[in-house]
Amino acid sequence: MKVTHIDHGEWEEKRFEPDAPPAGNGKTPNGAGAIPAEPSTLPVDLWNTFTPPPLPHGLLPPAIENFAFEQGAAMGADSAGLAVAALAICAAAVPDRVRLKVKQHSGWMESTRLWVGLVGDPSTKKSPILYQAVRPLERIDAALWRAYTAAKAQWDALDRDTKRATPPPLQTRVKVDDVTIEAAQEVLNDSPDGVLYLRDELSGFFGSMDKYAGNRGAAADRGFWLQAYNGHAYSYNRVKRGSGLIEHLSVSVLGGIQPESMRKLAEDSVDDGLIQRIIPIMLRRGEVSRDEPMSEATTDYGLLVERLHHMQQPGVDVMLDASAREVRQALERKHHDLAGLDLDLNKKLGAHFGKYDGILARLCLLWHCIESPGAEPLPQVTGECAQRVADFLSRFLLPHAMAFYAAVYGLSDDHDRLTAVAGYILAHKVERLTNRVVQRGDRTMRGLRRHEIENIGHQLSALGWVTEAQRQRATDPLHWDVNPEVHRLYRERAEQEAVRRRRAREFIASICAKPEEGDT
Repeated sequence: MKVTHIDHGEWEEKRFEPDAPPAGNGKTPNGAGAIPAEPSTLPVDLWNTFTPPPLPHGLLPPAIENFAFEQGAAMGADSAGLAVAALAICAAAVPDRVRLKVKQHSGWMESTRLWVGLVGDPSTKKSPILYQAVRPLERIDAALWRAYTAAKAQWDALDRDTKRATPPPLQTRVKVDDVTIEAAQEVLNDSPDGVLYLRDELSGFFGSMDKYAGNRGAAADRGFWLQAYNGHAYSYNRVKRGSGLIEHLSVSVLGGIQPESMRKLAEDSVDDGLIQRIIPIMLRRGEVSRDEPMSEATTDYGLLVERLHHMQQPGVDVMLDASAREVRQALERKHHDLAGLDLDLNKKLGAHFGKYDGILARLCLLWHCIESPGAEPLPQVTGECAQRVADFLSRFLLPHAMAFYAAVYGLSDDHDRLTAVAGYILAHKVERLTNRVVQRGDRTMRGLRRHEIENIGHQLSALGWVTEAQRQRATDPLHWDVNPEVHRLYRERAEQEAVRRRRAREFIASICAKPEEGDT
């Protein structure tokens, strides 16, 4: 796998070579050597803020794209947030019984369920984006509520004997807000097609589950939501409330996240993969809104959500056609390599990449439902549709995920140590990285044990900074050749590091200097 350089707010698409060993980790059979990296490998900028790309044109279904760009301009909000929020709304609107059979010879089925988090400070207009996107679903939910209250009033007016023979009306919903799992269970009992859980601040959603760390109730809450992501059957047994079976525990999630709040939450959160199920979108800062006539794009979006809500599963399972299966298989190989990054980089990021096979299938079905003209989706997802989804995932969602995990967790699990070693490499023009070189560094680097240094080397290798050098014997300590591109690309950073380190030495020397005679 090759990781390319990221700079100036642009994302160069990764090139994956599944049949070749990763650069710097491809050991020979006896463990004594390594396959060198290709000369063209570009190192990742460890100090970059990973500005993700804007919303691309031509990949989304036209109804979503037109809505997002038009409302983004009118609201002065990021079109990317509006587009992916609208996708989450459409995913929740499609009934859970509409499913895609992902493989021809497997029981793997996926619905359109999505979890989306809009990441940004208050200036990014997260809340206006959320409520603009959710309006069509709110109208559907309000109509369902009015129908339920009318039916309930009629049922309440029945005499006792008729009531016993007549089941009460179902309280079907398509949307819930701040809700406990007990209340969610009651709603989902009557809502087999699934619901949207809308939360203005998702850090509160995650934080409420970790509020009582070590409490068995918190673990039960997290287990419930983990199952709600998968849409499987869910049974519960309570002393007071009795027992029940929810045949389709299906919840789409949409909300906002402030990076600083999420950063604090991440320090104490249980790492069970719940956060990694969220598709993060890094919002750009809002602009001045406009007050001008608009096209029918917003009306068309509302009609789309209404149509999806009434969509029916066809008589046969929706399948991928032959060309779509080829696209999916190619992406699966890339996702497998991406998920393997958790060995060397941020484990949470690697776990997020591990969800991409399912996310790809869900998005393919969602694109297909949106673009199917009738009340039922067409029987096959085309290769052209699957390719647009694959491009959207690789060129847009993936760099947003990289930006999110770099901002919240750091690019690696040892990001401070990583940048300290990288800075030392630049400042001292290091060409070969060894244990001794690392231990000559600053206090962040001194005292590292051999296995810790090797871990740093593997991470720098995964990021294109070094490649594992040939060893005479398998028992020799690991050492790495520094990618020459490092010194070419980061010459200015090298000068800054050299100045910073020299000033630090001079400052320490001035404090420790023996005062001259006559000084007070």
